[in-house]
Amino acid sequence: MEYNEVQHDYQAFWQIIKDDKSHSIPLIANCMRHIIEYFFGFIDKSPLDNVFQKSIFKENNKYQAFYRYINRESHSDARNLFDYKELDYENFKEAFRLVFKESGYEKHYKKMLDLS
Repeated sequence: MEYNEVQHDYQAFWQIIKDDKSHSIPLIANCMRHIIEYFFGFIDKSPLDNVFQKSIFKENNKYQAFYRYINRESHSDARNLFDYKELDYENFKEAFRLVFKESGYEKHYKKMLDLS
């Protein structure tokens, strides 16, 4: 393996999201959670509560499953860990994008998914 082929976890999580046809929805959702935790916890240094205080998440029911999944405090609550019926991939994908857009980091989101 070449040096430039080695990715750190953060980049690997984004790669899984980019290759969404090759991975299961629960794996992709888990990667979304890890990305949000890492980005907002270590880079932006803001609590997840601040991210989800935006009205778009509070007022739109279609993002509630995403909010609950992301806000599970990183595996501290094993209940509903594999509740696949709530994992609507299109809603999760849209909500994931909105997390970055509503927080002012849409440029980062686009860069990581090679959309810019």
